Amino acid sequence: MKIFVGNVDGADTTPEELAALFAPYGTVMSCAVMKQFAFVHMRENAGALRAIEALHGHELRPGRALLVEMSRPRPLNTWKIFVGNVSAACTSQELRSLFERRGRVIECDVVKDYAFVHMEKEADAKAAIAQLNGKEVKGKRINVELSTKGMVPTGV
Repeated sequence: MKIFVGNVDGADTTPEELAALFAPYGTVMSCAVMKQFAFVHMRENAGALRAIEALHGHELRPGRALLVEMSRPRPLNTWKIFVGNVSAACTSQELRSLFERRGRVIECDVVKDYAFVHMEKEADAKAAIAQLNGKEVKGKRINVELSTKGMVPTGV
């Protein structure tokens, strides 16, 4: 079972540390830490549910209560936008707010100096790209374009 762990400091938290935190509740299959969140995969559903109940709100670091919940899959038909040159000072929530002014954001993940934003509608995604590409955010001009990751080139 895949568990989402929010409010994680990726610069200060290791996968091993999170795995040790979840291990008392069941078998941890894998653990991946991103910039501000993590995913923990546990073998047994019952153990995962116990971990969610016990660790939601737990302070791994003083003043940083973890958000621990069942991971929800992203809808299949979203428009994935690549955002490059993201400032280290920019949070996922700040970037999400910027894009939400142009339409519904399904997911927003900042990874180092880039991000991926998933928008519900193609027209909103294209409007966001047109309006935000080259915009200065937290002292850096962001590069915003439709993500081509996973797309198969045509006409080759």
